[in-house]
Formats: sequence, C-alpha cells, structure tokens
Amino acid sequence: MFDYVIVHGSYGTPFENWFPWLFQRLSEAGKNVLAPQFPCGNEIQNYTNWSKVMDVYKDYISKETSFIGHSLAPAFITDYILNNSLQVKNLYFVAPFYGLINIPDFDKVNSPFFIYNDLKNIQNFVKSITCYISTTDPYVPNQLSVDFADNIGANKVFVENSGHFNKAAGYTHFEQLLEKVMKDE
Repeated sequence: MFDYVIVHGSYGTPFENWFPWLFQRLSEAGKNVLAPQFPCGNEIQNYTNWSKVMDVYKDYISKETSFIGHSLAPAFITDYILNNSLQVKNLYFVAPFYGLINIPDFDKVNSPFFIYNDLKNIQNFVKSITCYISTTDPYVPNQLSVDFADNIGANKVFVENSGHFNKAAGYTHFEQLLEKVMKDE
C-alpha cells in the first residue's frame, strides 16, 4: 500500500519543483510513495486520462494513504476520490483551485477536471485537508484558492510571497509541508 501519492499539475511532471525532494524525504523516512506522470498536453490532459493512470494504482490506495497535490492536482484528487468513493487519510493541497483561472492555455486543459458542483462530500472520505495558499500566486487568483478550501472544509495556511510554490518561486524544497505531513503521521 502507498502511504503517499504526490500529484503534479497542468503541463507538469513529478520531477519538478519540490516533488522530487519531498518524494526522497518521505522515502528516506520509510514511507511508500507514488508520484506518477500524468498525461499532459492539449489533447490528452483531461480527467478521463488522468483517472486511467490512477486506476492502475487504485488497489494500492487505502484509508492510510494521503494525497499531496499541486495546482490542478487538488481538483483531480478531489474528483477522483468522490468518483471512486475512496477512503483516504489526509489531503495536502498546494496552490489549489477548482475553476477557471482566466489563462486561456490552462483553462482549455483544466476545464474537464471541474465536474462537481458540491465538493463538501469530500469530508466523508478523508480525515483532514490542509490547503497551502500563496499571497502572491501569479496563476491562481487567491480568492479561487480560498473558495476551494472553504468548499471542501480545509484548514487554510497562507504563505507570504510564495508565488505558485514552484521552482520559479524558489520552491525546490517545501519544509513547511514536510513538517505538517510528518506531524500528521
């Protein structure tokens, strides 16, 4: 069984930003970690194709598995858990949103991921949810992150001057997230 699943965002890979560092740190702590590559690109990045990737691993996800997602990933993770009625442990969402961000290239590939009107049911499938929200995200409007966190009943952690929590913003490590994840063990 996986202890943690790390999910990247739009046009992303598991080999960028703070994901490899977190994968390594959790693995060194003896945790089983999955960080799959999801299909990215205008014609192949959609909920159905990402679900096909997750379905391969679904039998290895349990009520002791926590998900960590960046950017678009929280929307996918939320939808996937609701669609499959998966009981999981905790959700850690970084720069989350659930809706269009008014950047046409991203909105085109992101829109198939927003399939639920009522996200509150996610609380029936998780122990806790924590959302890390930047005060200076150049892609995701702050209010979109706050609204998503409120809609799913998440604890909100506001991080000053953190951009999109990506390499461009200096995020090749994310100590605050690791500390929270390990505390929740």
